Amino acid sequence: MKAFALPRSGEPPAMIERPVPEPGAGQVLVRTTAALICAWDGHLAAGAPGGLGHEAVGVVEAVGPGVCPSYAGRRVGVEGHGRLAEFFRAPAAGAGLVALPDTITDHQALYAAGALPTGLAAAEAAGPPPGGSVVVFGQGAVGLSATMAATRLRGARVIAVEPEMKRQRLALRFGADVVVDPAYEDTAERILELTGGAGADRAIMATASPAAAAAARAGLAETGKITYARCRPPRSSGARLARALRLIDEGLVDPTVITTHEFPFHRVDEAFTRLAAGELGMIKPVVLFPGPARDVSKEPRP
Repeated sequence: MKAFALPRSGEPPAMIERPVPEPGAGQVLVRTTAALICAWDGHLAAGAPGGLGHEAVGVVEAVGPGVCPSYAGRRVGVEGHGRLAEFFRAPAAGAGLVALPDTITDHQALYAAGALPTGLAAAEAAGPPPGGSVVVFGQGAVGLSATMAATRLRGARVIAVEPEMKRQRLALRFGADVVVDPAYEDTAERILELTGGAGADRAIMATASPAAAAAARAGLAETGKITYARCRPPRSSGARLARALRLIDEGLVDPTVITTHEFPFHRVDEAFTRLAAGELGMIKPVVLFPGPARDVSKEPRP
């Protein structure tokens, strides 16, 4: 099988050949149908542990010992590292795998396996008071998800901070009350102005920018709190995926509008390189995998 991974420590990621893994006890083998790439994959390539890709959907091809045979053939959403491959193994239960209902598309399910629950977790950890103000710094996939959660699920007034125009527009679409452009405004001063001089009740950091961190501290109320949106929240589980899927299924959010680019799997290196370079206008690229090979020997002949 083909996998986009690190050939050796210190080498750049590349498309390599690997044997199809065998599912072990309590595991399933998943044939990947689609995956997302995010900035965290760039950190992994820079030396952090784990394989590339952590948001994927696919179909269970085989099950290991101790797993109910009925798992085979199920569409599943999966989080966890090493998903940019034609096949991968995953625990059958309790570690970020959930069966997908027919009402959820692969494209929608991808966001339930990463960005959406991460944004939800950040908004919940921030815990804004009813009607309180929240500043969300950075409007990538996680920041946009946090913006949506803070407004629609927490009832907060959201100030989004983002310099890129496409992301600014999406922030408003996801419920932000106002967008501050740090390229043209003093962010802290603008936050204080928008909060009547009191400062924001909460700040959510969905960017690692030092300037954003400084503005968050300067624009925060005395009793305010800063929360950092982590790409891999603790206690990651299938419950997080299932909750995000329910929000999508109920029509409360359509995360697919975050997808800006689409690539076939054989061009995954291009997608990775362009995202890592911070290409203007690129937020989330989706990678589509080829379907299973046809066994023509078993097909009826005319």
